[in-house]
Amino acid sequence: MQIILGITGGVAAYKSAELARLLANQGHRVRCILTEAGARFITPLTLTSLTGEPCYGANPDQGEWRANPSIEHIELARWADLVAVVPATANILGKAANGLASDLLSTVLLATRAPVLWAPAMNTGMWEHPAVQANLQRLRGFGHAVVEPGEGVLACGEEGSGKLAEVAAIAEAIQVHGTPKLGSLLGRKVLITAGPTREDLDPVRTLTNRSTGSMGIELARAFRDVGAKVHLVLGGDLPEPWGVETVRVRSAQQMLEACEARWMDSDGLVAVAAVADQRPESAATQKVKKTDGIETLALVRTPDILAALGADRRPGQWVIGFAAESENHLEHAGEKLKKKGLNAILVNDVQTGRGFGAQANTLTPLTAQGPQPSLGPLPKDLLARAVVQWWAGHLQSERS
Repeated sequence: MQIILGITGGVAAYKSAELARLLANQGHRVRCILTEAGARFITPLTLTSLTGEPCYGANPDQGEWRANPSIEHIELARWADLVAVVPATANILGKAANGLASDLLSTVLLATRAPVLWAPAMNTGMWEHPAVQANLQRLRGFGHAVVEPGEGVLACGEEGSGKLAEVAAIAEAIQVHGTPKLGSLLGRKVLITAGPTREDLDPVRTLTNRSTGSMGIELARAFRDVGAKVHLVLGGDLPEPWGVETVRVRSAQQMLEACEARWMDSDGLVAVAAVADQRPESAATQKVKKTDGIETLALVRTPDILAALGADRRPGQWVIGFAAESENHLEHAGEKLKKKGLNAILVNDVQTGRGFGAQANTLTPLTAQGPQPSLGPLPKDLLARAVVQWWAGHLQSERS
């Protein structure tokens, strides 16, 4: 993605350097535009060094400069796939909301047809002022997106709302608003399960597995980015993705109940969660002490979430399962596909620990027509995007 990062005059401008570096490391091309006030907080050299791209706008030694003042703002406006203003001050919000163009950044904002994203940062009193809120409402009416500021201790020493959102959240918002949408998934409600479940033995010990939930979280991001409305039911400890409605669960029963509450309102299910197949017949209320001799543990089956939701689906709903197999991968996955009536299953070879954690992975889609070309090996974020593109194409072909 080609991103214009506008940086205005606020103490939070130093975080824009971190954002620029993060976006560049993710493979995006980032060109920064500094306002005159922004250049008092951070220098063009810093931003150019972090992005490998030229920095435009104000230079603290020379005033505002332009390589080619007659067309530069138009070229930048056309170059951008997305324009993000981080931090966005009350001043730049007011200019953009009222069509004023008195410097390079405000001129580019007026000329561009790319999506625009704002990450405001200012004192609480300024943030809550009716004029600022009215300007934000008008910008939203233009189709612009806003990453709401958080709460905390501000640079002025006061505590309240107006603190710049976390850099990682802003980066995710940029990904969401800059990614092209897919017609077969746009507006569709997708339910995703992710992460391990944990079945308590006592207040200290649990039965669980080696899943981290990272693949399911990346799939939630990938479906979100192409325009789907994602509901994520998440086990484990990883942080939830920005912009995705997430409910945290612990046990298989909790996961089933959370899914059942959302299933009939969903268009499809992607069941990535590594659900524990067994739980203790009873959980001790106090920590179980060691004893001499052989110790036994009575286990009972947990609910089969995928089978339960698949059996209760309405016409038009689709279900994708995952099969983590260590042997005879396609054979075992094919049996699961038929037994549970799935539309597709993604086969994951977890032999010798592959597939868990942050490493690259490979998935082989399997449908009623047989195995499809494998996706990967890819890092899980790119693999998730490949899965979404494959499934969107599959849905499109079914409808045509």
